[in-house]
Amino acid sequence: MHAPNPIGTLLKLERIKQNKGQKEVCYGICVPSYLSKIEHGSVTPDEEIVEKLFRRLGISYEGNRPEFTVYGEEIEKYFYALHYRLDTKSQYTSLLKHDLQLSYSALAIDWLLVKGLEGEQVSPQLKPLRENMSAKQRAYDTFLRFDKYTDSGQRVLDIEEAFGAVNNSFAMLRLCMAYFLHGDYSSIHRMESRIVAMALEEGNTFSLAEYYLFNGSAYACLGMEEMMMTNYSRAIRLLQNTGWKEELWGVYYNIGSTYINLNNYELALEYLQKSQEMRKTPEFLTLHKLAITYIRSNRLKEGRDYLKQMEEMLLSSQTDSELEHLIYEEALMECQKCFPEKAFLGDPKYLELLERLITVLKRERHFGFLYFYKDMVVEAYKKQRKYKQALEFEQEISSKITNERAK
Repeated sequence: MHAPNPIGTLLKLERIKQNKGQKEVCYGICVPSYLSKIEHGSVTPDEEIVEKLFRRLGISYEGNRPEFTVYGEEIEKYFYALHYRLDTKSQYTSLLKHDLQLSYSALAIDWLLVKGLEGEQVSPQLKPLRENMSAKQRAYDTFLRFDKYTDSGQRVLDIEEAFGAVNNSFAMLRLCMAYFLHGDYSSIHRMESRIVAMALEEGNTFSLAEYYLFNGSAYACLGMEEMMMTNYSRAIRLLQNTGWKEELWGVYYNIGSTYINLNNYELALEYLQKSQEMRKTPEFLTLHKLAITYIRSNRLKEGRDYLKQMEEMLLSSQTDSELEHLIYEEALMECQKCFPEKAFLGDPKYLELLERLITVLKRERHFGFLYFYKDMVVEAYKKQRKYKQALEFEQEISSKITNERAK
């Protein structure tokens, strides 16, 4: 994936690291326009000028040493492990020993991408280098920025372009995630034949399983039990005897959540408890769904036990997002009011809370979260004689489901 212009890339990268302008770096060596051309790769630079520029920045070019062939192979092994969801730590740890040499070599951008994929904050360094990157490098930089998008439609467009540059199942699954967060479930369904064929050709078991996880989740968001279970069952069979079986906690969580909406509380508990058992530490949303299941099945004592655990997590700052506070408060109101008559539905404070929750869900989460609360929102509006709002919300949810099923 090497950058097409390693000399210019290194000069630009180091200049930006040192917060220096082009004039400051090239004064007495060359004109700024010539340095700009070197950085952009539009000229073959004079070796003497390049040497002086590197010396001015206090660095030397490390890229011609024989061991860099080995480093390049290690980076390729890293991306292979990443694609097949294998352990990447051994390659990363090995490469980290040569951080300085890699940072001043033709592998500098690849090395920054590896660091980013391992969780290091490299975006400020990568952002000004996009024009220096190869198409594949830009693709992985786009994958790194996945969670930073505020416009889900633009993310889809960028990830589609990135997939075109990489063209493997790893990239296609990033595209599935982009579609999922954009609420475009039909596009995920239509990808089945392509991604299954690609994963089988690669021999990539995890990619095959992960696609069925996405597809199952897309059907779960629409309350389509049969198709959800068909896809999730395939994922479970693929992962249950592998080193990736811990991924199944999310499958069981989604199945349990769907059965809550279908009012099948026994099955909801069965799957949610499986999800909880697979986690080493309690997970806030799983605790929430367990609390809701017990509350809505009129087992308030057990519901309060899970609400207490949620409260403890909020108070200990293990989780403190606005959304998590809101879903806790909503569940608490369901539990504290007289459940058989659902008296809480007539409380204006409850409706106000629900409206705040819906606003945050629309802003921060995918459609499945909104779908989970559809019945409570509609019932609360009707209970408080706000029939127009009830109809509008019902139509909003129904039109989404109808459109997706018709595609």
